[in-house]
Amino acid sequence: MRLKGFIIDLVVGMLAIAAVLGLSMTAPLGIFNAKLTDAFLSVSSAPEFVPKTFIIKNTGNFDLTDNEVDNLVSQLTDAGAAHVLVLDNASRSTTRAFDWPNNVHLTSSRGQDFQNDYPDSIRLFELNSDDGNYRSFSLPTKKNSLLSLIRPTPVASEQEYERFFNFAIRPNLLPNITTQQALNGDIIQSLVADKIVFIQVSPNQRYERFYAAGTLDQEYLSYVEMQALAVETIVHDLNLKTIPLWVIALGLFCAYFAAFFLLQLFNSNGILLFEAVQLVTALVLAYLLFVGFQLVFPFGELFLTQVMALLQFLISERRREGQILSSRTAKLQARLNQRMLPGSFLQAEDPWKNLHVFIDQHLHMHRSILLDRVEKDHRLLAIHSLNCTVDDIEERRRDFERAPYSDAIQTQRPHRIGPKHYFKDTTEQEIEYIVPLMFAGEVLGFWALTVEPDDSWNEKSFEHNLVSFGRELSELLYHRSKYIESNARENLWLRKVINLNYAVNEHRQLDSAIELLERRLGLLQNVFSRNSSALVLYNLFGQVLTSNKKMDKVAQALDLKFFTMSAHDLLVELTGEKSEKVKKLLLQITLHHRTIEWPIASPKLESDYILRVLPIEREVNRSEEMSPFLLAGILFEFVDVHSVQQVIESKRELHRYYFDMLATDFAAIRRITDRLPHLEGEAQQDQIEAIHDVLDKTDKLSTTVERMLDLQQHSNEVFPVNPANMVQNSVRKYSRALQEKAVKVDLDWPEIPALAMVSVEQAKQLIDAILSLLIKDADTSQGELRVSINSCSLEDKCRRVEVQFMNKGYGVPQERLESLHKLSNIELFSEREDLYHILYLARQIQEWGAELKVTSELGEGFQLTLLLPTFEANIADSERPTQ
Repeated sequence: MRLKGFIIDLVVGMLAIAAVLGLSMTAPLGIFNAKLTDAFLSVSSAPEFVPKTFIIKNTGNFDLTDNEVDNLVSQLTDAGAAHVLVLDNASRSTTRAFDWPNNVHLTSSRGQDFQNDYPDSIRLFELNSDDGNYRSFSLPTKKNSLLSLIRPTPVASEQEYERFFNFAIRPNLLPNITTQQALNGDIIQSLVADKIVFIQVSPNQRYERFYAAGTLDQEYLSYVEMQALAVETIVHDLNLKTIPLWVIALGLFCAYFAAFFLLQLFNSNGILLFEAVQLVTALVLAYLLFVGFQLVFPFGELFLTQVMALLQFLISERRREGQILSSRTAKLQARLNQRMLPGSFLQAEDPWKNLHVFIDQHLHMHRSILLDRVEKDHRLLAIHSLNCTVDDIEERRRDFERAPYSDAIQTQRPHRIGPKHYFKDTTEQEIEYIVPLMFAGEVLGFWALTVEPDDSWNEKSFEHNLVSFGRELSELLYHRSKYIESNARENLWLRKVINLNYAVNEHRQLDSAIELLERRLGLLQNVFSRNSSALVLYNLFGQVLTSNKKMDKVAQALDLKFFTMSAHDLLVELTGEKSEKVKKLLLQITLHHRTIEWPIASPKLESDYILRVLPIEREVNRSEEMSPFLLAGILFEFVDVHSVQQVIESKRELHRYYFDMLATDFAAIRRITDRLPHLEGEAQQDQIEAIHDVLDKTDKLSTTVERMLDLQQHSNEVFPVNPANMVQNSVRKYSRALQEKAVKVDLDWPEIPALAMVSVEQAKQLIDAILSLLIKDADTSQGELRVSINSCSLEDKCRRVEVQFMNKGYGVPQERLESLHKLSNIELFSEREDLYHILYLARQIQEWGAELKVTSELGEGFQLTLLLPTFEANIADSERPTQ
């Protein structure tokens, strides 16, 4: 792949250089170089030289007469002019009748040739025009040319060589006078001696105007001035020189690929700086070569070459990034698929049946049908249905660009259909929904269903479940379609023969991978955040990477700003150990991969914790992603041992109760045995039976306690607990809220309350919700919260423990409570307020024999009475609370 890319870049570079050279050959001095030369002329001084030409201009309105021309020639000959060139007109044949010396030459104005009639006439330089500007002149190849006067024996190559004017020789620096001045005898011998003198016979307006460099003081030059300037350029060897084409080609080739490869070393700002420095350097070099050697540097060609190299670099980078993007996107999708999707689902003939049945078990749908999008079309095809067929759909087109599909796409949520029906023969009780199955913005299919709501049906909760199931179905549909598409592409015979690499929409593929990754990361983050342990992850340098919500609560309770603390500082703060010891322990963790534990207890915390500090090791199954470190980080895990403490405390309470009952029974047996020696007959027999009853009671008690200890391992079973401990734990949990609101707490219960038979988790949730409600409702000015437990002793025949909660607060009207009692379980469960949650749990605890009574009066607060079944070892199994 890299070799192929290099060959492409090489070919493109050579074509670019060839295009630049071809464009350069169409303009004088190359691309932009003529204008650049004009700019250099404006900032450079004229070269030092001794003029070799002299011009006599005709500034009048008429041609010079023959006598006037002869007079001028005589004066110039006497003054010692090296050559006199008479620029005559073809119509003035009389001029040629004079017998002039050999150094006087007759020549023509532009476009006229006298050599056919007068072989001794001189041919002037050919002026070359480019878009109206005259920048070069050609040396004629015939004899009797102006070049032969300058150099009697010019070489052939010099004659054919095109010369460029050096306008640094300002035309106004050339000596000249008018014809009128010359006829008046103003010709100075020192100005014309040994020089080539041009006599302009016709006035200026009869000659063509020659536009040259824009930086000259004159707007245009006359023909005689251009010829004189050409002579000075040759005599003083000041003509502008160009670099040979093959040298330019080689230089551009080197500059192109040097720039192309060097650009890969820089970022965006570096690229701009590199190009700017390179062009400024080339500009300075061009100026120095022009001033010092009259050499025209191919700056325009270099500039275009650099622009093309930059464009080629950007295109090459875009191609390479596209290849990397495609490769990594495919790898990302493959890894996510392997980790999260079972292969059996992708390979199954019909994987939708079990999923459809599973969804129906949760939603209790009346009808349901899954529709898949036809590839490269906007039609839909049924893939599975429950209690209906595709023929039951009233909408026959099944075109998702039409309603109701388009309505569902627009909202991107479950769309309730109406008033027009989607299914045939629907009843008045049926509610129809259509759910768009979309993944990364792409429509994959639809899910249409109906439901017949009952009294407990909640529309908001139902639609929320539709959203959740719809997201999962769309993802499964996406992976299934990609799997089938991949298999179909791999099985094409043409692909097997030549292994074509089909073009894919990179952006859509990347969007799909990002969507999939976000879902996976969201799932993992949700698992991390909802972990029962408080977690904070540090990197190897002691900096925080992430934490979960439970850790944020622990940090808030302990006033820890762990995001600004290193792992070392956090350990010192939590454990109270010296810094040196903590450093040694951290080395043990990072170097020897040890796991270290500390107990963490504080009155500020709701629970007691075990702090586990453990290393997080990297995966080593990816050789292409080697890391210099074996560890990915250090995890601080605050394990909540409150539930373990509750189990231990519950066992302790049960054992205490068991031993108290045994002590009571043993005392009864001791009293009976003390009386037995003094009794006879029937009285003695009654006492023996009483001993048997006590022993039977003790045996039943032992069996029941053993059964209770076994049941404790199952959280959904009821278990004997001390209700006072549960209340204390909940009060401890809300201690900060109580302090913030300045609520006074009054707890009242007997020293040894009776054990209550409860489902521990439900009872804990209920007591927490009750305290939360009472604290929020409490009046801040005179807030008070009272919890009392009745003193049902072991000898009493009571079957319930009464726990009463009350506060002084705002309360709610009793009518409000009565209306809430009429709500369904789903409606109560869907709300997040404490009062709704309490009423929902009040219905759940009835299953294990508990009861909650709620009363309230506006302006007085709440009063809640919780009746819990007691644990009695001597009650009959039929009387014992349901377990």
